[in-house]
Amino acid sequence: MKWSKEELQYLKNNYEKNENMSEMTQRLHRTARAIQHKGKRFNLSRPRFKKGFSDAISKKDIDKKYYSKNKQEIYKRKQTRINNFRKELKIMLGGKCSICGYNKCFNALDFHHKNGDKEGVMSKLTKDFSKEKSLKEARKCILLCANCHRELHSMGS
Repeated sequence: MKWSKEELQYLKNNYEKNENMSEMTQRLHRTARAIQHKGKRFNLSRPRFKKGFSDAISKKDIDKKYYSKNKQEIYKRKQTRINNFRKELKIMLGGKCSICGYNKCFNALDFHHKNGDKEGVMSKLTKDFSKEKSLKEARKCILLCANCHRELHSMGS
């Protein structure tokens, strides 16, 4: 559906003034996305913040404020993401102990480096480094239950 001259003029006059988007959608009978797209085509830009925000407030300040309010929720999401990734890695390695076949609890399964070519500790890699680096290191490991892992290390291997 083509834009009329009046609609385009209204858009040019009001888009950069940061008029409420819902008012513009009702007035122009267009979706917000269509209005944004047309604004972009005409190189129009809307102010980053709503009316009443000071220019002195930076994105960094807003992020800090958000983090301080939602610290526990952010921490929970990160822990869930890390645990899901560790579970994926353990499934990729077979999902059970390579020696005894234990598979009841994923948290009781450990990564054991087969050879001495260890670049990092898996718990730290899965938490702090990229997935690619963690996958590369996981391919060097076998999966052992906690008991078999301790026994293997106590034998001096």
